[in-house]
Amino acid sequence: MGAYSAAVVNLIGTAFMNPVDNPFKCAEELLKTIDVKTIIVDFHAEATSEKRAMGFFLSGKVSAVLGTHTHVQTADEQIIDGTAYITDVGMTGPRDSILGVEKEIIIEKFLTYHPRKHVYAGGDADICGVALEIDQKIGKAVSIERFCRTFKQNR
Repeated sequence: MGAYSAAVVNLIGTAFMNPVDNPFKCAEELLKTIDVKTIIVDFHAEATSEKRAMGFFLSGKVSAVLGTHTHVQTADEQIIDGTAYITDVGMTGPRDSILGVEKEIIIEKFLTYHPRKHVYAGGDADICGVALEIDQKIGKAVSIERFCRTFKQNR
């Protein structure tokens, strides 16, 4: 097999997050400059509806739209007009935590509204993601399969 080229595009959503440039317009402009068939879009966004909208907006135009940010893997992977889609690929990090931070720190923050320094939780770790099969000649997704595995910490 010869050389293989792919583009990875990172976009950030705007719903429930600090305002940035419109990710839909940015995607349109970026796609005009990309000269490879395989295009993977990492859409870092809070709102499920915004991620889903981006999936449909880019369907047939890119190889995959993979949602990130919420750290909870969704079970909605599908192929939309040749574009692999999932709302969130999930988290890689300590299982017994809140987004990788010691859970007591985050719970205290919600109880008291006082911020505290985040401390990495450690322990057994999950690694979540998706495996993609893409027809590199045409840049269309053939399959998307989610996975999530727990790795035990040596004790």
